Amino acid sequence: MYHILVVDDQQAEIDAIEWLIQKHALPFSVAQANDGEVALEYIRGHHVDLLFTDIRMPFMDGLELIKQAKIVIPDLKVLIYSAYGEFEYAQKAIQLGTVSYMLKPIDVKEFLKVFQSIIAILEDERLQREKDELLIKGFHKGVAYEKQKLLFDLIQGRESDVHYEERAAFAGLNHLENKRMYMIMIGLQNHFFDQHHTEAFEFLQSTSKHEMLLLHINEYQSIMLVVIDPASKNSDNGQELMTYGEKVKEWLETRFDRRCLIIVGSPVDKLEGLHDEFTQMEELMNFRFFMDRSVVCSKDAESIHDHIDDESLELMLKEIYTSIARNEYRTLEHQIEYLIASMRNSKRFSSMYAKLLFTEILKKVVELQGKKSSSLLKEGLERIALCNSIAELRQVILSVFQEHLLQIKTNTDDQCRKVIEDVQILIQMEYGNDIGVDYLANRVFLSPSYLSFLFKKSTGQSLIKYITAVRMERAKELLRDSTIKVVDIASTVGFANTSYFNLMFKQHNGLTPIQYREGGGRR
Repeated sequence: MYHILVVDDQQAEIDAIEWLIQKHALPFSVAQANDGEVALEYIRGHHVDLLFTDIRMPFMDGLELIKQAKIVIPDLKVLIYSAYGEFEYAQKAIQLGTVSYMLKPIDVKEFLKVFQSIIAILEDERLQREKDELLIKGFHKGVAYEKQKLLFDLIQGRESDVHYEERAAFAGLNHLENKRMYMIMIGLQNHFFDQHHTEAFEFLQSTSKHEMLLLHINEYQSIMLVVIDPASKNSDNGQELMTYGEKVKEWLETRFDRRCLIIVGSPVDKLEGLHDEFTQMEELMNFRFFMDRSVVCSKDAESIHDHIDDESLELMLKEIYTSIARNEYRTLEHQIEYLIASMRNSKRFSSMYAKLLFTEILKKVVELQGKKSSSLLKEGLERIALCNSIAELRQVILSVFQEHLLQIKTNTDDQCRKVIEDVQILIQMEYGNDIGVDYLANRVFLSPSYLSFLFKKSTGQSLIKYITAVRMERAKELLRDSTIKVVDIASTVGFANTSYFNLMFKQHNGLTPIQYREGGGRR
């Protein structure tokens, strides 16, 4: 429905025009005015698509009205009607940008012909505006997607495109090259960002003092890229962001009763440097089990491992002893390596304590092997006593296990692979449920942090990424081979939030679920 303003100092003329519009069901709502001044005031306060005006009127004639109305609405369509003797005025009105004119008295056939022509013009313009709006909306969506995709590629170390600078310019990220950037990694143990990503974004955006970009890595983890102008007067941005991390932690605990680990990264001056910093932060995130603080700095590695409590140490030793009892020696090697990595640079463990600890582990091996291993124990104890550093201790312990592995017939590679295969089978069977590291670790009798360590070491990818990949593949199958609604597919593959499912699907496949289905699953 379009809006027409009919202007004439003769009310009967206005009523006749309005009657014709209604009788022939023309798509116009009608407003009236009896002189140019009243009409102009109306135009200044209302949207008008078509101005239908007489020429000769009191106070302000039609020509002046057209001139002033065009200033208010430049693309306003104007239709004039006048007596035959006023044709000279009509010519001037046409020069002001009118679309047509009609002579009084109005001929109905001519009236309908002119109006159909004007309606066609208005309809073409409406369709073009809608098309332009869709293009602009699509452009902004494309920019937003490319920004997320480029950042994702950068932190994953996958940006080697020769058109990198063009991608950065298109995504509006090229200005970051002259800024100082900090990454803040936010990790939770259970589903969060798929269910609360909008609220989380709004909170982080409203509380950050600096330009901020948020990138969701998965349901459990997000990266907040904070951009700081080098001219900033605050010289200690790292401490400022640590304080901000405490604020985010408090919000998550108070608002959602969720425990989290927040890692504040070191400053990065170039976009290409994000990958190395992200890798370091992700490694620290995998060690969250041993951290006694919820907000840490990526460069402060010593503080991460300063305080391993008795309960955590007891759990690690229990897992080691279990592997020994099961003759899972390859798994045992990984556990020893993991334990030493946790002890490295720790202020709690003295060299004497470390030697005693690994002496007890070695004795567990010997107890199961009987007298045949007595010589191995003696040699191992002598080598442990001579160690002067934890690096030497690591080498001794691992070499002793390697020597022992040569004496047994167990296929240790299969043992390690069996644990990973069991986890992968669980994921394939239960991907539609709220499964996470804690749940899977409990099913295979390992700690969450160690399972994450073992899975990534064995497969080359994190456990969370593997879960997401399985869900994406199943989603693609359902989109390709069924008519199930997208919202139901999202729920089936373990996503409680459909919008987040759409975001993750496009991030992994380059298409939305609808686009993938419409394309016949060809991607």
